[in-house]
Amino acid sequence: MIIGPVRRDTLIDFFDDLARSTGDFLVHDDGFRTRTFTYTDVSRGARGFAARLAAAGVVKGDKVVFFSENRPEWIIAFWGCLLSGVVVVPIDYRSSPDFLARVARIVSAKVVLTGLEVPPLHDTAGAGIWRLPDLEWPDGPAPATPIVKDDVAEIIFTSGATAEPKGVIITHRNVLANIVPVEHEVLKYRRYARPFAPIRFLNLLPLSHMFGQAMATFIPPMLPGVVLFMRGYNPGEIVDQIKKRRVSVLVSVPKILDVLKEHVVRLHPAAAVEMPSLGSGGGAMGVLKRTARRWWQHRAIHRTFGYKFWAFIVGAAPLDPALETFWFHTGLTVIQGYGLTETAPIVTLNHPFASKRGSVGKAIAGVEVKIADDGEILVRGENVTTGYFNAADETARAFADGWFHTGDIGEVSADGQVFIRGRKKEVIVTPEGLN
Repeated sequence: MIIGPVRRDTLIDFFDDLARSTGDFLVHDDGFRTRTFTYTDVSRGARGFAARLAAAGVVKGDKVVFFSENRPEWIIAFWGCLLSGVVVVPIDYRSSPDFLARVARIVSAKVVLTGLEVPPLHDTAGAGIWRLPDLEWPDGPAPATPIVKDDVAEIIFTSGATAEPKGVIITHRNVLANIVPVEHEVLKYRRYARPFAPIRFLNLLPLSHMFGQAMATFIPPMLPGVVLFMRGYNPGEIVDQIKKRRVSVLVSVPKILDVLKEHVVRLHPAAAVEMPSLGSGGGAMGVLKRTARRWWQHRAIHRTFGYKFWAFIVGAAPLDPALETFWFHTGLTVIQGYGLTETAPIVTLNHPFASKRGSVGKAIAGVEVKIADDGEILVRGENVTTGYFNAADETARAFADGWFHTGDIGEVSADGQVFIRGRKKEVIVTPEGLN
């Protein structure tokens, strides 16, 4: 069991905790078979992968591109790179091979890690191709590599149809500024979760997305919890996985909540009928009573998902307020936040036990948010990137006055709740979270 809070100098401190944890960590159901990896398996594999990198001449500061669907080997290789000081360059597995080749060329990648659900690659800018499902790594210690807080952990590229891809530099310091405040909150409530342990997360966010990474790599070990990966996005199969594997939390883009709503309404038409307001006030006990009443009114839905399921965690795209209200009325919790790749990624987050509908929550500890005269959301804190890879001009424009200019329009209420009102520029974010 992880004991904390403890010193967090680099992400390797989190790995050390992970390595001391016991029980199952990652479960992968690819539609044909299910494989389970314990915390011990992952830590041993990560050290072995670090040794494999060293044997191949991949050293601290070199770049490795990840081009794969969600799978446990992704997490193992990720930690292996961090242990080695090797920079992770994750790319959404739905991206084109041409985009991958452009990124590999920009960063001078040494290796490209591929999964099963990606197209064949013919141009990797000279990088070697290692298939994650086929990898074997020695069982032994990782080479000793000194890691400091300002070492680069990742470079995450945004796609562009015409412009050259833009790489966001993410350091250990940036990620720590995001996950340490979350850890402090988790530690406050972890003892209450023990009767429901293990907390299982079904993670449908791509690991190439920083929020998907956090919800599969850093946050579950704090409990410790179990992370499930599955293939496909069929709503019936998602519900089956949640019920069969006794999942507590679904991590996804808002589009998944939409298709699940349609699925639930087909099974239970009464769910489409708007329920009368249950009032407000009454403090924590009042909230508990109202939640219990909503749960009882929609107990058929809870039977469908299984009685252990209680929350959606949503990221990567805006959430329709009407969709949030629908699930709220069923007695399920919807937790959303706001962030960008440049903020590693969290800026604000709704507290699971004090969320406010329509809001993306309050700024997490250590992060400052203010609204510019034109309504743009500005952010400052150690979570904010140091800049863009080999793009000094882009970096200077984004941080012209010491604040990161998000390009989003928003408001901050008197109690610190942040509300997103739109985009400053004509940028479209699809329901799948793609720009």
